[in-house]
Amino acid sequence: MKMRYNNIYIGRRVKAWRVLLFLILNSSFLILYTSCSEEELSKTSIFQDNPSSSKPFDNWLYENYVMPYNIDLKYCLEDKETDYQYSLVPATTENSIKVAHTVLYCWLQAYDEVAGIKFTRKYVPKIIQLVGSNAHNKKGTVVMGTAENGMKVTLYAVNFFKNDRSTLNTYFQIMHHEFTHILTQNKEYDTEFRTISDGSYITGDWSNKYESDALAAGFITAYAMSEYNEDFAETLSYYLIYTQAQWTSKMKLAGEEGEAIITRKLNIIRKYMQTAWDIDIDEMRDVLQRRINDVVAGKIDIDSVN
Repeated sequence: MKMRYNNIYIGRRVKAWRVLLFLILNSSFLILYTSCSEEELSKTSIFQDNPSSSKPFDNWLYENYVMPYNIDLKYCLEDKETDYQYSLVPATTENSIKVAHTVLYCWLQAYDEVAGIKFTRKYVPKIIQLVGSNAHNKKGTVVMGTAENGMKVTLYAVNFFKNDRSTLNTYFQIMHHEFTHILTQNKEYDTEFRTISDGSYITGDWSNKYESDALAAGFITAYAMSEYNEDFAETLSYYLIYTQAQWTSKMKLAGEEGEAIITRKLNIIRKYMQTAWDIDIDEMRDVLQRRINDVVAGKIDIDSVN
């Protein structure tokens, strides 16, 4: 009798839950039905081809960076996109506009002119992060730019941007340096380059070297002494941003022995860029110099996004 009583009790409890569940489901259906019947679904997709931003700069970036190159240029300081070891300041919108214009004209479109937009679109990093302040290392050196796995470039000191050749050379040396890393990661260069200054690389001690010492040892900069990949990228990037007069001046400082070493490295780089990428670095240099001169002379409007 006791077992039967428990069975009857359990059976009644199950039936009670079924009734409650039935009421809940029906109530939910009525609510859902009422909501759907009172509100029509919008025919406009939530996924838009064009940004619905009220900021003209954002629209300009969409038209000039996203659409042609699939590049996301970030000028707001996002924690996840910055290095936590540095104390950083956001870039101002005003200077971000200037930098965005100059990067487009003197870097992206320069490669378009020499190698074609398909080349540029395929190999340029897909994120460019602008930061207002410098990034200071504990060793006393200043980081002006970094690259991450060929997908992202960060440019610092945007709030100190000036429309002069010195500033432009600083920025575009960084851009060409980091882009060189991307290219050499995709297609290897002649291993002979590594042997030219083998035994002369000094890793972390490069910051203690004077430029004159580096040049005499066959390195275009002290940073080029850190290791052969940096040597390759430094040599090419400085060759591109220097005028012929500036390059000649550096070679005089290097002396006969230093110049011979740097020239040997440059010849390997010239051959690599021609055979691997069909890019004549002398033509590339002429195009870059012309475009930088255009910006410095005020021939290009770098302030407006309308």
